[in-house]
This record gives sequence, structure tokens and C-alpha cells, in this order.
Amino acid sequence: MAIVVEDYHKNYGETVAVAGITFRVEPGEVLGLVGPNGAGKTTTLRALAGILRPTRGRLAIAGHDLETEPVAAKAVLAYVPDDPKLFDHLTVWEHFKFIASAYRLHDWTNRAELLLAQFGANGNNHFVAIRASSLTATSHTQQRAVRAV
Repeated sequence: MAIVVEDYHKNYGETVAVAGITFRVEPGEVLGLVGPNGAGKTTTLRALAGILRPTRGRLAIAGHDLETEPVAAKAVLAYVPDDPKLFDHLTVWEHFKFIASAYRLHDWTNRAELLLAQFGANGNNHFVAIRASSLTATSHTQQRAVRAV
């Protein structure tokens, strides 16, 4: 799955959030967006997730242009924000179920159980995800896993 960003711009009125970036991420590659606060990293990720529309430029996920094929593009990409407020009162399993429904996924339960086991959170899939904030510092990986689901 390739990620393509061509001449991406994002403005909020007169404020320029992103001024013409271009990059491509091929399957197996890892890309890090690095920069100071306000540099446009989160804005770019939100645009790639289909949450924000570009002011100008082209964004594509696995060959699907986000402007012309938004559902197909979103179906092959997972985006987890730093602080997903929308899901504070869902259980971990309800969150999985919601996301699977939103992306029209079938046969997702085995993968969800595998992820829970991988992060050491299996058996805890019925507690409310907001409780993750009360986990100890030694279980930071579990907290991130719960917030990621």
C-alpha cells in the first residue's frame, strides 16, 4: 500500500498550516513526520485519514484518491489520533465493533483478539477505555493499546 502526497496545502482562512509538501511512502517503508508544534504534522495526518480536505494538492492511499474515492481510501488506512475523545465512554470491545462497522469490516474479531493479546490487554475488553488513563506507568504499552483500539 503506497501513500502519496503531492503538493499538499492546507489553509485556515489566511493562516497557512501546510505549504506544499510532497512525499511517497512505499509498502514496507516507514516515514516520520518531524517538526515543531504548528508545523502541520497532525494536519497532514488528518488529511490523509480523510478528516480534513486539502486546500490544494493530491492525497492517495493504495491508489485511491481521497478526493474521488474517499471510502475506498479510508477502508485501507487506520488512523488513531493522540487523544480520541469520541471514544472515552466505549468499552474496548465496543470501540473495535464501532470501527469495524464504520469501515465495513467482516471477520474482524480474531484480529481484534490478537491485538488485545499482543498488548497484554486480553481479558480486559469489556472495561471502559477511559479507565486506561488510570493504568500505572509500567503498563504504558497497555494504555496505548487500549487508546489505539
